[in-house]
Amino acid sequence: MADAALIGGSAADGKVAIIQPLPGVGDMVWHLPHIHALAEAQPEGAVAVVTKPRSRADQLFAADPAVSEVVWLDRSQDGKGGSHDGVLGVLKLARLLRSHHFRRVYVLHHSWRYACAAWLAGIPERFGYGMGRQRRFLNRGPFLPESMRRDHPLDLATAWLKAAGIAQPEKEPQLRLDSASVAAARAAYADRPRPWIALGLGSSEPYKQWGAERYAALAAALSEDGWGSFFLLGGPEEKPFLPALRAALGDDPGRLVESFDMKMGEILAFLGAMDLYVGNDTSFLNLAAASGVPAIGLFGATPPLTHSDAIAAILPPDGVPDKAGGMARITVEAVMEAVAAHKANTDG
Repeated sequence: MADAALIGGSAADGKVAIIQPLPGVGDMVWHLPHIHALAEAQPEGAVAVVTKPRSRADQLFAADPAVSEVVWLDRSQDGKGGSHDGVLGVLKLARLLRSHHFRRVYVLHHSWRYACAAWLAGIPERFGYGMGRQRRFLNRGPFLPESMRRDHPLDLATAWLKAAGIAQPEKEPQLRLDSASVAAARAAYADRPRPWIALGLGSSEPYKQWGAERYAALAAALSEDGWGSFFLLGGPEEKPFLPALRAALGDDPGRLVESFDMKMGEILAFLGAMDLYVGNDTSFLNLAAASGVPAIGLFGATPPLTHSDAIAAILPPDGVPDKAGGMARITVEAVMEAVAAHKANTDG
């Protein structure tokens, strides 16, 4: 196969891109250490990130000097087709990549289509995992063994960096927040009693949801324990939780701060000012931990995340998550024990 670098362009010209196609906010957070490591390895110290809009990468990287720009992949999601689907979509993606004049691309995924699009775009240096058909379109090693195809995406990216000899200074994800925005968030809510705790009410799937009744009982217990203000993280689907949470705080419902209609950038600003996070296994949990906030995650239905020391996992009493009723088996008392452990570590 002829190298598309011959079509035009020099390895000395253009920008560097990272293609990370997994769609979720959590997926992008998991890849922060790898993106930062690859950016640091470039002479300019920055990369473009090519990804899907659902990752909210434009807002996650708004204050991150390691990311110079975000380029959107338009793939099908939520039942809607995308312009980069199918064979014609690969050609359209190639045109998009070519228009950005990248000199080098790193594909942090095992799919062949992104490597093929990079080849068609004439990007001179093309790195990737090299599994299956993808290897045909790459011209730089190292390559990972096919036996790793089903490994966790985090493990694949870490293994590739190690094989490539690229140092990974961050051992777990670290969001680079705008300090001025965090300070402004602190000032905006300065009249709210401390300490501040974020409750991650959102849930991508019903089986990951702890429920309004349990969160209300938790808020009452936390209030009695001395926690001052409660910042509610969720979407429109969680607005019905409000009456129960307000009732749990009795005569002072003003201690609740809602984020249901906030943009991601606004949420990140005040999330960085929290003293503790408690919530479902969702993107907010990953964001809190990556913001440096101690986080208690409720893993009744899913295996606990292990990529961050900032996350303390709460499981059902038998330690076995299950989608059928695992979240219901996590008690308010168990969560309060984890909060007490956090306070003991902080005070100690």
